[in-house]
Formats: sequence, structure tokens, C-alpha cells
Amino acid sequence: MNSIKIKFSWSIFLSMLLFLLCACSTSTGSQTSSQQSSPTAMESQIAQTVFKAINQSRAANGLPALKWSNALAESARQHDLAMETANTLSHQLPGEADLGTRESQQGVKWTFAAENIGETTEQSANGALALHQAMMNEKPPDDGHRQNILSKNANIVGVAILIDQQHEKLWLTEDFAQV
Repeated sequence: MNSIKIKFSWSIFLSMLLFLLCACSTSTGSQTSSQQSSPTAMESQIAQTVFKAINQSRAANGLPALKWSNALAESARQHDLAMETANTLSHQLPGEADLGTRESQQGVKWTFAAENIGETTEQSANGALALHQAMMNEKPPDDGHRQNILSKNANIVGVAILIDQQHEKLWLTEDFAQV
């Protein structure tokens, strides 16, 4: 049976923590695909599928499309890698910078920041789209993911997918911002 877990964040964390995850990691020998800093072609394709679904949901609700941000996609990718390493679904892991700092570290000068994260055992576009649909099906007062996707404050988004063979999961991070 496939499982889906999702979390959201409305909070913009103001604390300034160092992003030590990448600085402290070392590499010895060859890396598996999930340890690579760059997404695979499949991961990039699934991320674009989710991006299109986000904008379709926005259009269906009378909202303008969000623009793709490579910087936010990289912020999201680094967070997926951190969640994979910890095998934990969380908006901030020990030694990891908060959302606002992660986005700023990628050069994003944001005035609004939000994040959706999720995981599923369905390691495909269908799994990622099921996460999106679960977020869009949320009802108040527990509809933070839906609110982030439909936020009038956001104008850019970056989506990252990480296929984690070791833990048999697909990790999803959507980073939103207003610039």
C-alpha cells in the first residue's frame, strides 16, 4: 500500500542558522543517484509535471500562473537531500538553515516565503501528482498546503523531486516566494 505524508509551513523563520549540511558533507568514491546534487532527468520531468499542476490549480481558481525559479528549485532540492539524509519529513532539520535563509542563500530576495513538503512510496509522476491532489483536497482549517499553492502573495515557485531508492520514497519540496 502506498503512503502519502505532507506538511506545510506558513511561518517565515527569522533565525539565522548556518547551512552546514552541504558544507559538512564529504564525498568518498562514487555517489548513488539520490546523493547527487543535481536532479536526474526523471526527477526534473516530475518536478515540471507538478509545476504545471500547481499552475492549473491556480488557473482553476482565477489566479495568475507562478513563474518557475531555478533558485527556488535548488533551494527545494537541497531540502529534499537533507530530508533524505535524515529520512525525516520536516521543514527544518538539525544543522539546516530555515526556509527564508535557504531561499536567500540561493540569491532570492523575497518578501514572502512559504513551503510545501511531502513524501510518498509511489516513486513516479503519479505519486507526485497524488501529493499535489491531496494538498488541493485539504479543507479549512487544515488547508495550509492548498493556501500556499493558491497564495496571492507568491509570484515564483521552485519544485524539486528526489527519488530515494534507499528508503523507497519520493520526496517533494515546493518553495514559494514573492520577489
